[in-house]
Amino acid sequence: RRDYKTALQELVQRQADQVLTYRMIGEEGPDHDKTFLAEVLLNGTQVGTGSGHSKKEAEQSAAKAALRKLEAEA
Repeated sequence: RRDYKTALQELVQRQADQVLTYRMIGEEGPDHDKTFLAEVLLNGTQVGTGSGHSKKEAEQSAAKAALRKLEAEA
């Protein structure tokens, strides 16, 4: 299982003055089966969103989406 947050951080750090920020943008479902929604911002611009059954899982999913987007643009 890959650590997408670390991979994204390493990709972004190749250029100076890049800032990654993770933010919870929502949650859905009952307390016993909640789904969290997260976004990752690069220099204030959204580069990925994701969801998961924990905040950490949602951030990993958002990082995975951001990696795919940034690698496709490269």
